[in-house]
Amino acid sequence: MKLSGFGIRARMFAAFGLVALVTVVSSIAAWVTYEKLSASLNAIIGRDIPGFSLASELTARSSEIVATAPILVSVETGRARDRVWARLMDSIHGTDTLIQSLGDYGIGQTQQSSLQTQLDAVASALRSLDANVRRKFWFGRRNRELTERLRWAHADFLDEIDPLIEDARFSIGLDLRRLRQSPQAGQGKLSPDAKRRRFGDLDARLRQHEALLRLKSSINLLVGLIFRAANAVDTPELNDILLFAGEAGAPIGQDLESLGKQPELTALRQSASAILKFTKGPDSLFDLRREALKLQMRNAGLLGASRALVQAFQTRISALSAQIRAQTTKASRRAGEITAQAKSLLIWAALGSIVIAILMVWLYVGRSLVGRITGLKTAMRKIADGDLGADVPSGGADEIADMAAALEVFRDTISETQRELVQAGKLAALGQLAAGVAHDLNQPLAALRFQAHNAAVNMERGKMADAAQNLEKISKLSTSMAKKINHLKTLARKPSRHIGTAELKSVISAALDLLQGRIRDEAVNIGLEYPDGPVLVRAGENRLEQVLLNVFGNALDAMKGAKTKSLDVRVRQTRNKTRIRICDTGQGFDDKTLLRIFDPFFTTKTVGEGLGLGLSISYNIIKDFGGSMKAQNQPPEGACFIITLLTAKP
Repeated sequence: MKLSGFGIRARMFAAFGLVALVTVVSSIAAWVTYEKLSASLNAIIGRDIPGFSLASELTARSSEIVATAPILVSVETGRARDRVWARLMDSIHGTDTLIQSLGDYGIGQTQQSSLQTQLDAVASALRSLDANVRRKFWFGRRNRELTERLRWAHADFLDEIDPLIEDARFSIGLDLRRLRQSPQAGQGKLSPDAKRRRFGDLDARLRQHEALLRLKSSINLLVGLIFRAANAVDTPELNDILLFAGEAGAPIGQDLESLGKQPELTALRQSASAILKFTKGPDSLFDLRREALKLQMRNAGLLGASRALVQAFQTRISALSAQIRAQTTKASRRAGEITAQAKSLLIWAALGSIVIAILMVWLYVGRSLVGRITGLKTAMRKIADGDLGADVPSGGADEIADMAAALEVFRDTISETQRELVQAGKLAALGQLAAGVAHDLNQPLAALRFQAHNAAVNMERGKMADAAQNLEKISKLSTSMAKKINHLKTLARKPSRHIGTAELKSVISAALDLLQGRIRDEAVNIGLEYPDGPVLVRAGENRLEQVLLNVFGNALDAMKGAKTKSLDVRVRQTRNKTRIRICDTGQGFDDKTLLRIFDPFFTTKTVGEGLGLGLSISYNIIKDFGGSMKAQNQPPEGACFIITLLTAKP
């Protein structure tokens, strides 16, 4: 390590020693100033701040009264009223206690008496409001009692009138049958007087039946109006219902009168009269609801008056708070005058400390140390993320410069190592593919021999057209074999770092074609799903094919021994992103494997089957393309790799 002059340690010791000296001087000056301030602050803390806190508590108590009073009006049960009233009384008593203690904080007796008077007025208004709330509960209980009685009276009425209506209907039917029947033999025809009597009886029964039906309808309508009146929301609605009830009840007396005074109608008359009592008199639900609505209006008025009293009380408390705030401000001003005496010393001491700190932090630590270290950290992060072309900041003649030089050596070494590993991974994959390709070439070679023999035979026999067809088949087989061999040669070359536009369908097809022998021998079902038209992505075709070949090969390895072997490739493309989802029906991954699956040299295969570099290299290749790659399990069995690439413009 070569250093010129002082190193980082000596420079930092000198700078911090100077700052420490300035700090000691500043601390002594601050101690003297705080001693002078203590007396003034004791006065503020002992009297002014507690007084201001008391005024704030008074404001909070009055605000609680304002918030709780409307709740008292809206409560529906006695238990809820007790809780709300207890809260109000607690606020009133707490406010009264605070007012009694105002004299201890410089508040005059006149102001204290005025606040007490206003508080007594608020308490009186709230007690009146509470009395009305208890009265409201009585109205509610009375309303429920009368409506329940009305419900039973209506049920009794229906029990009385329904049998009468049925009897009248039966008698009418019986009279009609008698009139329709012919006289029996030997009796002769009915006399005109007898016919008139029978028709008269029928007419009387019809009128009675009609009166009973009208009576039932009128009573039902009246009962419905009474129930509606019991729940009217305001006086105009109640008056409208009362008007309708008068019209509905008017025919009831006439219908009862037309039915006559028969003894069997006595119970019916009594039940109808019992229902009519709910419209007038002491059991009138109309009068009860009217009084309840009046009470509701009085409650609103009392609530408004209480709110006005509390607001006036709050205004007075606000004035009191302003007075205490003025006292506190005056005391604070006195403390400021004491502080001004030592301010010059503190300012100069602090200014000197700040200047030294700024010079050290900005000029030396910020630029020379932190800036250079930050640059090294950024370069390290880029290299760790796979950007082996990242610039390493250099310069200087200290420890940081040595670190930069070491990082450059590390970057260059790991870059060359990665390229060699990528090529080694490709050659290893080619070695595994060679047997499969050789197996695939055996069948075309046998076909070539067969077609060549047929061509020779056809030429000897003079069948030149058949010989030409044999030669054409030989040409097609040769082209197919050359395509496979040529593809292996292309894959074996070292890939270019250039990122261009790749047609994804052809890349996937090429990768699957190289694995066709394994796919056929292992009876793997291939599922492909593409968008319509060309699928263009930002990538290098050779490196992207290597990634897909690696993923497809791992999927085939994972499905060894599986009952169902299926490899599904689905491509989804949007305007900006292209997503490739590759799923198999193998064993899937455990949680530990998912966390480390892209780590270098991590593998779940047995010794000799892999080095654990394929997925790590593939991950960095996809990252170089500006995309992402992740793995996940696919319930109920199997795993999926999801590769996301940038969509290329046509």
